[in-house]
Amino acid sequence: MSYSTIPERLQDLAEQTPEKEAIVFVDEQKRIAMTYKEIVDGASDIAKKMLTLGINKNDVVAVHDDKTPAWLFNTFGAQMCGAWPLHFYFQRKDGTDVAAILKRSGCKIVITQPGNGDEYIQIMKSFIQFNEDGTVQSESAPSLRQVLFTIKPESLQNPSTFDEILPSAKDLPLIEPEDIAGIFCSSGSTGLPKLIPWSHANSIVFSMSLLEGFGIKEGESYFCDRTFGWIAGYPREIFLGARRVTNSTTFQEKSIREVCDRTVKIINQENCEHVLLFSTTIDELMKGNYKMRPVQTIATGGGPVSAKDSEVAGKFCQKFINVYGSTENGAISLNVITSEQKMKSYDTGVPFPGVEVKVTDMNGCLSKVGNVGEVYVRNRFGSTGYIHEEQDWHKNSRVEGYWFKSGDSGYISEDGHLFVAGRISEAIMIEGKILSPSHFEDIFKRHPCIQEVVAFGIPDDVFYEVAGVAVTVKEEKSVCTKELLEFYKNERSLIYDDSYFASKFVPRQVLFFDSFPMTNSGKIARKLVKELAMKKSCAQGREN
Repeated sequence: MSYSTIPERLQDLAEQTPEKEAIVFVDEQKRIAMTYKEIVDGASDIAKKMLTLGINKNDVVAVHDDKTPAWLFNTFGAQMCGAWPLHFYFQRKDGTDVAAILKRSGCKIVITQPGNGDEYIQIMKSFIQFNEDGTVQSESAPSLRQVLFTIKPESLQNPSTFDEILPSAKDLPLIEPEDIAGIFCSSGSTGLPKLIPWSHANSIVFSMSLLEGFGIKEGESYFCDRTFGWIAGYPREIFLGARRVTNSTTFQEKSIREVCDRTVKIINQENCEHVLLFSTTIDELMKGNYKMRPVQTIATGGGPVSAKDSEVAGKFCQKFINVYGSTENGAISLNVITSEQKMKSYDTGVPFPGVEVKVTDMNGCLSKVGNVGEVYVRNRFGSTGYIHEEQDWHKNSRVEGYWFKSGDSGYISEDGHLFVAGRISEAIMIEGKILSPSHFEDIFKRHPCIQEVVAFGIPDDVFYEVAGVAVTVKEEKSVCTKELLEFYKNERSLIYDDSYFASKFVPRQVLFFDSFPMTNSGKIARKLVKELAMKKSCAQGREN
């Protein structure tokens, strides 16, 4: 593929195959299919209207609109006028996270839905003043000039929408492949999200590399329920001429059974050949009596992946794919498993072309084969750094050879595979032995009653730390602490399970939750879960 920008690539496809479906949105009530021509025409109209609003090249335009045609028009329209689309999400009710993101990015305009019952407007009112004439002011985000709504809200007198704006007669600016195509937010699982820019050129190279690894070809259909504004959900397959199919109501379902029912229905209806699923959905697919059409590949990622997920190969798909990546680097490594192979837990395979990986010990020296340390990545085609952050690892990283500190714990096996088990900052140190949370979580997840698990360290005067686990229980299931701990010890199969040595590695507390708080990218907010668990632990201690 030529050295180009995303709008140029979409324009080429719109001219070659104007009526070809690029993206299909499906929910319980309707099916909306967008062709390449419709996407380019809608984006061009928005780009001209942004010029009318005074948006210039390199201005930041925040786009919040999950998996809708409006997201496509606003994102690609911002790119066409040279602006940088910032993909953000409302997570905290007080709006402090969004205010911080808008301030750090120097955002000029926010484009969003009002939310159910205008809930997003209520969040924004905590740091934005909406004036009667439609203008806005914000001390928390002083660069902000306007908030535009994709749907007219009821709670504002004069809300601004694109419908009332006339397209500019000016020519759109020249966009270069090295210009910023978008700013993505990190998951924020350990605090406020970081702002991570990607260029047009690197976005396209990453897209082609990932799709080649997945085996997705032009004309094939790819089901992905991830949000468009996530690095894993960005509709990059349409750059290749493949078709994206998505569930437009993801995260609104009330149970994992409902998620799986709807997912299978859409995959069958749209004849998808390739599928990206959350690990929990794969687990439900394996346990339930679901009649899903055989597909070529089922992929997952976004967290440590256990061996049981790979058992879908030969049952629902020809190949199972575990992809390891980050918002900063895109895809880092890939493990492709067939029904004849057995995957080891947390095996993310080998690095993508152009990606280098190393693992270091606590002193920064290279770890020996098989020894756990911190994963570092060097990628020729990744992001170039952070927006207005001290952790600016890049500047000229691809030229000067800087390594990206992933914060993940892992090791390299003798056959050159990268194993990744979790975050190094979440490691639990028990009397000098460093254990990943997955060391505990993988075992508790095997229990038939457990839905999700978060393991964490609890300060201890003797061992430095002991382990605690927070769990959520599956619907219509029940289990007690004693049963879970006995299950853990049996699964560990320690010879001296009552010994001092063995007992210190058994979690001291099991804390039950109805549900876990989530980050804006659909991951468990582990830092917040630990804080809530520690508070609950202290409260139980006082009661006892």
